[in-house]
Amino acid sequence: MSSDRITKLISSLESLSTLSNKDNDDKVIIELSIEAKNYLLSHPWCSSIEEEWLGLSWGYILCVFLFRIKSNYPDLDEYLWMVVGDIPPAYIDLGSAASAEEAIKCYIDIMNDWVFAVENNKPVEDYYPVEVPSTSEYASMLKSRLNLIENELSGSL
Repeated sequence: MSSDRITKLISSLESLSTLSNKDNDDKVIIELSIEAKNYLLSHPWCSSIEEEWLGLSWGYILCVFLFRIKSNYPDLDEYLWMVVGDIPPAYIDLGSAASAEEAIKCYIDIMNDWVFAVENNKPVEDYYPVEVPSTSEYASMLKSRLNLIENELSGSL
């Protein structure tokens, strides 16, 4: 994505620094942003979080953040979407999703792939890593959440 498009994207998002710890909705977003940052920082390729924005919030169910990260890996994207909430966390690069809504679509696709693999007894190592046991119970719970997200947010996706 070109620097002009990134600048335009960032200007359409809210910086997390503007959120207030006094507002209940903001508190949930702040908590989820901490979860998202911790997830990114748990990977060896993410040295630090340089900037952060809110892309979309649906309470504790789902938040989409855009982070500018610093990495010691030269080929790694500088900007990543993070999808977190009452769902497994996942990062998505800007090449795959140019907006928060597209990041949710990508998230639903990659998590549905994992659900499909579990339901069909395929090795989950070939899919995005989901940090829960690959059992039919977890696949069913995730599938239910994905359906809820897709149905509730379908007007904006």
